[in-house]
Amino acid sequence: MAKISSKQINTYMAFGLPVDPANVRTLVDLDLSYALSSTLTEWSDSRELVAGIAKSWEMPKKNEIKFILKDRLMWSDGSEVTAIQVVKSFERTKKDHGDSLKSLFDQVASITAVGANTVKFELKVDAMSSGVLTKLTEPMYGLVFVNDDGKIDLSKTVGPFVLSNATHEALALKQNKKWYRYHAGMAEVVSIRRPPAGDEIQDSFLRDEWVNIMTSSSLVEKSVNETFEKKMFSIWNRSLDKIFFLSPGSKLANDDGRKFFKFLNKELDRSVLTSGLSGFSLTQQFFPSGYVLFDPEFKKGLTEVSLPKQFQTRPIKILGVSSRLNTRLKENIKAAIKKAIGIEPEFKLVQLSDFEKARAEKDYDFLAGALPVNDPNVEGAMGFFFGLNPPIIPDAGVDSLAFSERVSKAKALPSQSDRNLEYRRIFSDATNHGSIVPLFHYSTVVIAKSGMDLSAVPMSDETVAFSKVKFK
Repeated sequence: MAKISSKQINTYMAFGLPVDPANVRTLVDLDLSYALSSTLTEWSDSRELVAGIAKSWEMPKKNEIKFILKDRLMWSDGSEVTAIQVVKSFERTKKDHGDSLKSLFDQVASITAVGANTVKFELKVDAMSSGVLTKLTEPMYGLVFVNDDGKIDLSKTVGPFVLSNATHEALALKQNKKWYRYHAGMAEVVSIRRPPAGDEIQDSFLRDEWVNIMTSSSLVEKSVNETFEKKMFSIWNRSLDKIFFLSPGSKLANDDGRKFFKFLNKELDRSVLTSGLSGFSLTQQFFPSGYVLFDPEFKKGLTEVSLPKQFQTRPIKILGVSSRLNTRLKENIKAAIKKAIGIEPEFKLVQLSDFEKARAEKDYDFLAGALPVNDPNVEGAMGFFFGLNPPIIPDAGVDSLAFSERVSKAKALPSQSDRNLEYRRIFSDATNHGSIVPLFHYSTVVIAKSGMDLSAVPMSDETVAFSKVKFK
């Protein structure tokens, strides 16, 4: 039997295949992207913009940014990273995922190599106010190695780990000692298995001796939190930085659908939704208090609206992710919607790795979803909410309700404060006109068993990066 490393992370994750750091749709994708790539710029632990694999940058012209790579920046096999390889990585990302990453690539005229270690971005907009520097902190723009056939090779990375094995059942990551921020305390191996089917992940974590770290939700039965505390597990818990919401599917992206959502927003008893649960804060707007897009003057639309006839006679089909809808929350949603419209809804629950495919199939009335909403990169968040296909928040018509067009215009405003003000208006209009129903905020929780140390992970991080887990 192979010897298990004393510095090994064992965890459950509903990962998708093929693994691709540029394809970030879920928290699992985010974790793997951070593990297998590194970006030109990044955030410090105190959320200040700093250099990543770039040593520095300059803006020699109004629409130009030049990045100088770190000295002796290496791939995991010891070969040196070149500017041409960086350009090739961005070209591959745009080719394979450009439709989902328009918020960056729509601003970029060209990316070219200048000598061996300088990468030049020619922009279509003013570089200083473009937000590109913060955009490039996002893990989907991390450097990956691209073979001659245009395919990526994750057994060779500039991230903290390399992908050593990938099957439908499990992933294996191994430490990259050539990583530019390598430290001796990080995990030598990360072993990832799919969560047991049909099981609450918290129950599996308590029952299975193999798993030693778990990413979960603060939204759990009160008794679960008490159990974790009694066992003296290490717990990392962010502030209430995620939104649980209802969003219309393609079938409801119309006038009747918006009337239905306005009716739900007004009539849904949010206290029924969270009955018996802990770790949440009920809300009527998308962003949490204190965040830059939180609107202190927000007022929910009070227009009287009746339930459209088509929703009075048939059950609503809800798309959701099984791991995000524990048994209690699912039953609460059923009860709250039945109380509001008189008919219990039907659920279509899928694995997290299959969620984007299910969204694209459009066989649902609305989704019950969750997203992080405390990202310092405001422009990136706006592109994600309105720019995916299909969008998380669909356009609701023309003029003031053409949200994607309004987002594009807002990005062209000269000052950040003006842009943020317009973004707040967009979300207020989306809520009041029936394109989104915010329900409650909650947070990411990471729990580790004895022998593991999460103290090096700052609360400013969105999740616990594998590279920041230490061992006692």
